[in-house]
Amino acid sequence: MKFNRSRAQARAVAAYWNKDLNDRDWYSVKAADDDGKAEIRIYDVIGWPFVEAEQLLSELDNLQASNIKVRINSPGGSVFEGMAIYNAFADHKANITTQVDSLAASMASIIALAGNERLIYRNAQYMIHNPWTIMIGDHRDLYKEAEFLETIRDQLAEIYVNVSGKKLADIQQMMDEETWLTGAKAVEAGFMTKATTAGAGNARFDLSMYDHPPQSNEPTKKDLERALTRDAGLTRTQALSVLQKGFDGLSTRDAGENETLNAVLNLSKKFKD
Repeated sequence: MKFNRSRAQARAVAAYWNKDLNDRDWYSVKAADDDGKAEIRIYDVIGWPFVEAEQLLSELDNLQASNIKVRINSPGGSVFEGMAIYNAFADHKANITTQVDSLAASMASIIALAGNERLIYRNAQYMIHNPWTIMIGDHRDLYKEAEFLETIRDQLAEIYVNVSGKKLADIQQMMDEETWLTGAKAVEAGFMTKATTAGAGNARFDLSMYDHPPQSNEPTKKDLERALTRDAGLTRTQALSVLQKGFDGLSTRDAGENETLNAVLNLSKKFKD
């Protein structure tokens, strides 16, 4: 069945990744300079409606360059879109250098392996895990989907093995455990070839769908909202009021003094722990 790419579905995908469809700075292609060097930035979710393989590869075909640097800052995304991008870079006639600027998670970790040279900042993150999906169906559909996911897992594991030189069993264990690696650890594991010390920026992605994402030094608005609703027991309306106006934003009708005090204490304890 053909996937209907409607505006409503685009908004649903964007909401899943906590992204804004009005932000069009998803990837960029910089033409070759006098030395034949070009640059591609993949700075968002892989796949429609963000970094689409068809559009990116069309621009890649028109890029006349002997050396191409692919800079990556992505939380992952579609396996099939990502595999098309990986294959295009891996088979390209130009010398490809990949560079993880801040984050190469999930399918973006595969794209990062397409380079002849693979750079990563020491304070960047590299993550591999098992592929997963969302579906609806009966037990037969679920069994079939599970087998399909195992096939995809084996294909991804083969790429990790071929690049890193690790044993298949070790790679599968890393994927089972959702393994996050710093730049130096990614080089040590054989995925990347060199860790550099120049500073990488904050990844700025909502990674809450993953099991063991690295903790940011500062809580985001979404972190605070989640703490207020899940841990402090406020409604989402109350939580948003607190974030916008402070705890004075809670009226006596919304919450009594004890509830407000408990919210403060619970929130404080969460981020102190």
